[in-house]
Amino acid sequence: MILRRHLPPLRLLTAFEAVVRTGGMQSAATQLNVTQPAISQALRSLEEHVGTRLLDRRTRPASLTDAGRILLRAVSEGLDRIEGAVGEIRALEEAGQSVVTIACTVCTGMYWLMPRLAVFYARHPDIVVRVVPTSGMPRFMAETDLLIRYGAGDWADGRCERLFEERLVPVCNPATLERIGAGNFADATLLHVETGDDLSPGWDAYLEATGLPRARRGDLSFGDHVQATQAALAGLGVMLGWIASTADLVREERLVVFHDRPLIPGGAYYLVSPPQGPGKQGPGKSGEGKPAAALLAAHLQAG
Repeated sequence: MILRRHLPPLRLLTAFEAVVRTGGMQSAATQLNVTQPAISQALRSLEEHVGTRLLDRRTRPASLTDAGRILLRAVSEGLDRIEGAVGEIRALEEAGQSVVTIACTVCTGMYWLMPRLAVFYARHPDIVVRVVPTSGMPRFMAETDLLIRYGAGDWADGRCERLFEERLVPVCNPATLERIGAGNFADATLLHVETGDDLSPGWDAYLEATGLPRARRGDLSFGDHVQATQAALAGLGVMLGWIASTADLVREERLVVFHDRPLIPGGAYYLVSPPQGPGKQGPGKSGEGKPAAALLAAHLQAG
């Protein structure tokens, strides 16, 4: 199955972030060592890609639209993580630490994996985990030790260990719930994710499975689950929340359950290691002689 990619080119995102951060196109052009027309063209291309205006050019300086604020938050977080990863990689030669490379989708990495890595680092400070985000299904590359995948767990390229079964529940931020009331779909703005992935059921599947009416006030659509999750946190509407992206946010009460009838899509999240097992490691070992990748795999399987 071929998945459509919705991510715009990185050069467009860096141009957008630079314009907002520096306060203007000329300043961004100077910092990125390009011409101002090149920055203007990059912004137009990015707006065409996402399908809406990101900057309100009627103001001086141009201000962010609601869509621009959502995208800026995601882009800034992503660039910060890339910068941090590069810094970690450069420090490895001096530190002599073991390195584990794990690939997963951007949303799974941000909302499920990162909180668990904080505990792992506290237990194993000599191991560096390099997270490789993907927009489609993660695949093994030359340096990949582990993958996190969603599906049936029947892939032939590795050994699969089930992490958890997925379930989908409508969620929103507490202020949205207080404003419109729990389960009031007639007055709710639904946040859609257009992934082009048949394994990812959306609102139509949920409403049909639960027998809820389809009439509603309005919808917003996003290209990935990170954008939709950030929109839900910002109070823009109700999201069909996956365990992988929203369970921790619900526990933290940053999101709340809007309607308690779940949809069980039938898939699960799996930790996938190469056929020979998660045995690749960096310069050393950690903890009773176990390879670093095996330690991380055991930590994630324990929840």
